[in-house]
Amino acid sequence: MPLAPRPVLRSAPATRVVVVVMDGLRADLVGDPRFPELAALRAESAHTLDATTVLPAVTAAAMTSLLTGVTPAIHGMDTDKFRVPRPRFDLTPLPRLIERAGMPTFGAMGQVPWIFRPLARRLVAQLGMRDVVFAGANAHALIAASMPALRAQRSGFALLHWPEADALGHAHGWLSRPYLAAVQRMDHALGALRRELAAQDHDRTLLVVVADHGGGGRVPTHHDSAHPLDATIPILLHGAGARPMVLAAGHTLLDVPATVLWALGIDVPTWYAGSPIAAPFAGVVADAITRPPVALAVA
Repeated sequence: MPLAPRPVLRSAPATRVVVVVMDGLRADLVGDPRFPELAALRAESAHTLDATTVLPAVTAAAMTSLLTGVTPAIHGMDTDKFRVPRPRFDLTPLPRLIERAGMPTFGAMGQVPWIFRPLARRLVAQLGMRDVVFAGANAHALIAASMPALRAQRSGFALLHWPEADALGHAHGWLSRPYLAAVQRMDHALGALRRELAAQDHDRTLLVVVADHGGGGRVPTHHDSAHPLDATIPILLHGAGARPMVLAAGHTLLDVPATVLWALGIDVPTWYAGSPIAAPFAGVVADAITRPPVALAVA
């Protein structure tokens, strides 16, 4: 599998990366005046509203790709049913790579029914997340549950997954009133998160806001297709010296895990399918170099 050129850091731009996954957020809503926090972040960030997710465009596949850096064909989570993945070769999950570099990791995700909690904890352990809270089903509850860790953990990696827009999209349809109300709540929570990060005066925190998929493409209440409304996602980078700009075309969800490691100064594994989004960090990157092609041995 040939590798794209990797930019080389003069110094890591971030000491902490906070990734917020707004589950099911349509890219065409970022900038909509009904959601002022997302609109403000768009204006102040390096961003694309034309990135693509993995296929199938479902949460289980996308979140596993986010935490492994590879496609569903490689990590094995290729349906919307969460289960312990069986990758085609040994993968070291993103959080584990960060912990090996001596940095902490943290995750906050929606509460799951008690009968599924053992599986949920097994899954997050398999994907390398050690410190995880399951709290509520909306972004405000998850922000409240995340605040102690965000205030104590000033380095490393934090992953916040906000599920409510996806749940209401399935129940009522994308762009329905309940769905848009859920996006509005996520927008408010994003404002609370940004205010907290600003209050910490921590200019080396990189905030990454992304969706795992869109929705309402081929089916009004689903997103499992290659339709542009299902497969197109936003990616926004703010802080840690990232200059506001519109990113070049062609970025994918798989560029996000590569960017997380790169921003923290950690080598991006050769098996990663994506490349770091380095263009916004003018002044901290050297010229790109090309690594020799690497063949992956797969089972």
